[in-house]
Amino acid sequence: MPDKGNQTSSKGRPVDSEKQALQKQKLLDAALALLSEKSFSEITIRELGKVAGVNSAMVSYYFDNKEGLFIALLDQLSDKEFSRLRDLHREKEPIKAVITFMLTMVNQNPGLMKLVHSEAMTPDSTLGAAMIERFPKRMAGLLPELIAGQQAQGKIRADINPKYAAFSLISLIVTPFIVTPIREQAWQITNQELNTPQWTEHIYQLFISGMTKGPAQ
Repeated sequence: MPDKGNQTSSKGRPVDSEKQALQKQKLLDAALALLSEKSFSEITIRELGKVAGVNSAMVSYYFDNKEGLFIALLDQLSDKEFSRLRDLHREKEPIKAVITFMLTMVNQNPGLMKLVHSEAMTPDSTLGAAMIERFPKRMAGLLPELIAGQQAQGKIRADINPKYAAFSLISLIVTPFIVTPIREQAWQITNQELNTPQWTEHIYQLFISGMTKGPAQ
C-alpha cells in the first residue's frame, strides 16, 4: 500500500490533505516573508515557490493566482491578530492595550504597511479592498464601542464622538509607519523607537489627555 503522505496526482499535486495544508502554509509563510522585503507587485510566483520550497504551480492550484494567495494571507493574519482583542474591555487600561496591540502588530508584520502603501491607497485594487475589509474595518467596528464603554464609565468625556476619537487614535498610531521616509530622514525616529514602551506611553498620554480634559473655554 503506498505511503499516504507521499501520494501525488499525475500533475504533481499532493493528494494527502495534511500535505496540502502544509504546502499551503508554506506558501503563506513565503508570501509574508517576501512582503517584508519588497512590494506586492515586485513579488513573482516563481519567487513564492522557491522560498516556500514547493512547485510554483501550487500557487494557482491552491489560491487561483498570486492575488488570491495574498488575500488568504490577510485572512489568516486578521483572524490571528484580532482574536487577541476579544477580552480587551477587561484590561485595566483598555485604550493603552489597543495602542500596544496595534504597535506590536505593525512592528511584527512590516509587510502589512507595504500593502497599505502599494494597494490600499490604489483605487480599484482588489487586494487593497481586501486589506481594508480585514484590518481597518474590523478595527472601526471594535474601537468606537470600546471608547463608548469608557465614556459610560466616566473615563472619557461624554461630549466626544466615539467614532471620531477612534479614528484619531488609529491615526496617531499608524501615521508614523505610513510616512516612514519622512519620519526617519527628517525626524530621525527609528522603527526601533516605535516599538518601545516609551512610544506607547507617548501616544497614550497624547490621546487620553485630549479625551479627558474639558473643551477650551
